[in-house]
Amino acid sequence: MSIHASISSAARLFRARWKLFLGIHLSVSLLSFVILTPLYTTLLGWLVLTSGDVALTDEDIVMFILSPKGFVVFVIAMALLATGLVFEHAALFQAAIDRGPEDRSRLIRIGRKMVGHAWPLFQLGVRMVLHAGLVAAPFLAFAGWIFVRYLTEYDINYYLAERPPELWQTGGVIALSLLLMSWCLFRIFAGWVIAVPLLLTNQGDPASVLARSRQVAGAARGKIAATLALWALVTSVLFAGSSALLDFGVSSAIRLSGHSLQVLAYLLGTLLVAWSLLNMMIAFFSTAALSLGLLRLFQQFEPGTIDPAASTERVPASPIRHWRPTVAALAVMLVVVSGTAAWVMLRTADRQAQGHPVEIIAHRGASAEAPENTLAAISLAIEQGADWVEIDVQETREGEVVVIHDSDLMKVGRAPLMIHQASLAELQDVDIGSWYSPDFADQRVPTLASVLELARGKAGVIIELKYYGHEQQLEERVAAVVEAAGMQDRVKLMSLSLPGIRRMKILRPAWPAGLLSTVGLGDVSRLNVDFFAVNARSARRAFIDRAHQRGREVLVWTVNDPAQISAMIGREVDGIITDKPGQARQVRLERGELDLFELLIIQLASRIGSDLLTDQ
Repeated sequence: MSIHASISSAARLFRARWKLFLGIHLSVSLLSFVILTPLYTTLLGWLVLTSGDVALTDEDIVMFILSPKGFVVFVIAMALLATGLVFEHAALFQAAIDRGPEDRSRLIRIGRKMVGHAWPLFQLGVRMVLHAGLVAAPFLAFAGWIFVRYLTEYDINYYLAERPPELWQTGGVIALSLLLMSWCLFRIFAGWVIAVPLLLTNQGDPASVLARSRQVAGAARGKIAATLALWALVTSVLFAGSSALLDFGVSSAIRLSGHSLQVLAYLLGTLLVAWSLLNMMIAFFSTAALSLGLLRLFQQFEPGTIDPAASTERVPASPIRHWRPTVAALAVMLVVVSGTAAWVMLRTADRQAQGHPVEIIAHRGASAEAPENTLAAISLAIEQGADWVEIDVQETREGEVVVIHDSDLMKVGRAPLMIHQASLAELQDVDIGSWYSPDFADQRVPTLASVLELARGKAGVIIELKYYGHEQQLEERVAAVVEAAGMQDRVKLMSLSLPGIRRMKILRPAWPAGLLSTVGLGDVSRLNVDFFAVNARSARRAFIDRAHQRGREVLVWTVNDPAQISAMIGREVDGIITDKPGQARQVRLERGELDLFELLIIQLASRIGSDLLTDQ
């Protein structure tokens, strides 16, 4: 069959059964959420418990996954993910060849077929994951080695900010290795294209259908791999285009709304709902196109196994129909569920309208308007009404505690001075303000003592302890500087390093100390710290409520979009870490003028587009 004929045949099949395909896509997505999510939670819970702690965050997650136990659980989790994808394609394939009555029993028939093949499909997913993992491992190891060899001379933030030639060169080599890996994986997948249909038509167990599929694909694997790569590219471009449209739309909405949080709420609500529907359509059409393509390949490689005309032949429906009662029941359920959800969200919005004390925390000072971690940025943050300023500290060669984020001065001063190898005098010879603007050419690396002196009586100071592996007595020296400044009642300590925070609590038990985290496994709220500083993407209502029930505060970072700031206040976080403390303070004031419906729109918008809004 020619390509044109195959496409035409697939299009006819899609037109004939697109409603059924859509129903299966939505059903499988729902079942994956209902079944696979608890399984993932159980697996990850077991993974965390075997680590000896109640939760893992950031680097600890990577290190533990690389352990034997963590690797086993990781493979099982990936196999569950693969099973979900295989299961949907299997269901769509079964729907395409189903010749039973076109009534409500069709989905039940397909569902029974899938349940009967659930265990073989899972085994198939495990074999696919293991095989693909073994092929990908050498490429990933090579990419990691190249990164460590050529992009670790300076702090990674310098490479990301300045993008020097070595970043492009090394990135090119890594990209080439990943492209080669992708082509190898596509060739492997090309050999598996009819494994699922073979399994569903009872032509062998998972191992034998994979072997038979590779044998049947034979010399056509290269062509099939190219087609799969094209499908993946088109799908990626569509999703990227959707994200780009949303990015443009959000930026435009922020500009059009001016300083009105009310107008922004309505614009974002409309925009983000439309974006979600667009993404759902892209996912559905992409999945359906792949499944129909696999069906045509199966018909080509295994002629006579199924009737090619079956897909478009309409079979008389059963004479007994009960569609009206079913539709009515579903409508009632939809109204009840929607009404309950609306009631809960309005009650939540009502809680938000009552207000919750939230503090504004200036991220490295007012770093959107002045160079980060400088006295200028900290002074500006205080002028803009920040309740707290957040800074990063490290030790110099002689043990002086200085305020700087990166492990060197390449990003902020274009000087290859490592903080732990330089003296205070050497560091303060470097201009760390001109990279931001010539107006700040007088800015130098400040000491912790100078920052505390500037903030005393005006704002609290949250001190992030930076650990780069060269620390001497960081906790002890920070404590001594704070006490010398008389600021022990107006400081909080935090770090990405849980052991570092635990050492700080042993040293000064009464001082508030919290864990800074980007991602977590397990119930992070159970960790024995005073507060959590979490990425805004992780600041879900359930997590915040659990933390509050255990007497822990929740700070979120780094939130610069006014709608997202408002949404975080609505979720009753205790502090918002932002580069724009003046704007955050204004949003805090404006929220009192919004009604319940407008607060609800902001909440919905933040839930749908939290990732994008956080990046604005």
